[in-house]
Amino acid sequence: MLKRFNVTIPSDYEEPLLGLADRFGVGVFSSPQIRDEGIGETDFVYTGETIVSFVASTVEQDTAAIETAIIDWLKDFSLNPSALSIEEYSDNQDWMAGFREHFKPICVGDKIVVRPPWEPELPHETQANTILIDPGMAFGTGTHETTRLCLEFMSQIDPAGQFFLDLGAGSGILSFYLMKHNAQGGVAIEIEGAAVENMRKNAALNGISDRLKMICADLGTYKPEIEADGLVANITSPVILEYLPVFTPWVKKGGWGIFSGVNSTNAPIVKEAFARNGWKHLQEKTDGDWHGFYLIRS
Repeated sequence: MLKRFNVTIPSDYEEPLLGLADRFGVGVFSSPQIRDEGIGETDFVYTGETIVSFVASTVEQDTAAIETAIIDWLKDFSLNPSALSIEEYSDNQDWMAGFREHFKPICVGDKIVVRPPWEPELPHETQANTILIDPGMAFGTGTHETTRLCLEFMSQIDPAGQFFLDLGAGSGILSFYLMKHNAQGGVAIEIEGAAVENMRKNAALNGISDRLKMICADLGTYKPEIEADGLVANITSPVILEYLPVFTPWVKKGGWGIFSGVNSTNAPIVKEAFARNGWKHLQEKTDGDWHGFYLIRS
């Protein structure tokens, strides 16, 4: 039996709640809430709320302790405990079905379309700028602000012939973009085994399984085989702060770095960490409460 804990919160509380999920080692994904404006196929606005979902096994994990911790967390942040709802699923039930119903094609800027494979092509869509994603239990469908920030920065670089690393790869969307823009190769690293399996399915959908290495690993123990030309990391601030000294040497001097997953509260200390570890700031963008950074390793 699986339990899914859905917590509806203001979007700027998302990062600390993801930290709680990390402590319990549960599967987690975020669903920014959007409202259809009813004008075009991809016209929507963000409501300012996000649903963060923890998924836990009633056999392998202490779901009662997880529920108590979430309620305590809500009280600590002066949020109503009614923000938590719980759903139960049998082991053979598709608990992502409801989410898939609401996953529609997303345009990022004027160059990128992220689309589930069951949705028809958009009228202006071309194969070169389309990324197919069947989400599963993985972060990165294009709807989240941090994913969009990374994609916007990546549209400014030419990865042709380059080798890259994707840290906390989730659904694989960022790696797929780079591979579809002629990167020579890359390694997508994700700590959740279920997310890696789903990423491999998505890589097959996008026709890049033979060129992208996808592995389940912890950043603290991973050892790259060669230096990368660039690195993209859509991960939380605590993970960036802890592991930045570890993965900075994985990138060639003069190589690029694209980072997101940093909220406004933590942005100043993360920028200080970049400077201490030899990253030169080129550009910073914000989307809601989230910050993205485009850097060069100096």
